[in-house]
Amino acid sequence: MFSFFKSVVIGSPETNTNTRTDTSYTRQDTSDTSAKTRWFQRLSEDEVKPDILWIICSMFKMKTVQDVKSDIASELDEDRNNIDIVDNDRVIEGSRLVQDLSRPLQVVVHNANRTLPRRLQTNKKDMMNDWEEEPRCLMSCGHAITPDNLYDYCWAELTNKLAITFHCFAQVGERQTESCNAVWGFQEVVDGACLSVDERALFESRINRNFVYQSEGIQECPNCRVTCARQSSENPRVLCVFCKRAGKAQYEFCWFCLLPWNHNHSCSKDVVRQILTTCPKKDIVKVPGCPAIRACPKCQLLIEHKEACKQMNCRGCQTAFCFICLNVKGSSGFTCGSYDSACSVAPIQTIN
Repeated sequence: MFSFFKSVVIGSPETNTNTRTDTSYTRQDTSDTSAKTRWFQRLSEDEVKPDILWIICSMFKMKTVQDVKSDIASELDEDRNNIDIVDNDRVIEGSRLVQDLSRPLQVVVHNANRTLPRRLQTNKKDMMNDWEEEPRCLMSCGHAITPDNLYDYCWAELTNKLAITFHCFAQVGERQTESCNAVWGFQEVVDGACLSVDERALFESRINRNFVYQSEGIQECPNCRVTCARQSSENPRVLCVFCKRAGKAQYEFCWFCLLPWNHNHSCSKDVVRQILTTCPKKDIVKVPGCPAIRACPKCQLLIEHKEACKQMNCRGCQTAFCFICLNVKGSSGFTCGSYDSACSVAPIQTIN
């Protein structure tokens, strides 16, 4: 879809230098919402440019993300629908207020379409949608996918499953019930999805962030999405200092289940691990040996399968996932088939 990609960072002169701004692990102070002169910078460039219209200078006055997208689209002479604002490597919904976001604002301007070089094209069917007619890229494992679908799948893996590597999800075997699961190199994803220099930087930043998430002692605050550490290794009650610094109400959450903390919170790592390990097995859509209880792949809230299909929606974080293989629903749907199709049973989950 995207042949060229522009990314600008909008902020005040005192928060910028002639080096690339790294917002992977820190959140800048959001208390200054005055209409001072704002500068902008492309993510892939060192130069900070002070030339900007007054409409962007005043955008911090109770404007929503959607308002700002319109302003920036006008300034850059771009289609508003091709613009996304990201905060801590996450795309922000249009209804969010700009003053709630990190500074400087990170603005991503997508391109109209992705052009796949002829040398990468194949006549094989797309592994996600076999009816796709646009050019497909031949991946190293031998399966094919369009640049749009590859981009959507990889971005969903990075944001929904906190992946640090990409695996082929094509169905293989006599019954088409197993995934290829071959590892795709990062460079072939860059080429196959036609990532620009700035898009590549965004993917790399998200991969680095996910690596930190998987490290011991680090969690992502479910409220502001900033990584933070525990105040005590013996206490699952966590106070997010970043929410407090941003001028928001004090926010506390449970280290293990990531739900807001309350006085009668009963979540325990040992209890959760015991439940996941000892729960009974059952058949789900005729697939035997499925654990009757799973932890949400996103927030680790325990969910019990009662009846009917394999697809679940977590009541805690609203993540949609497959109860059998634990794959999370992406922007193009489930990669493991429809609600009643068989797939591979994921191992019993562990809680670290």
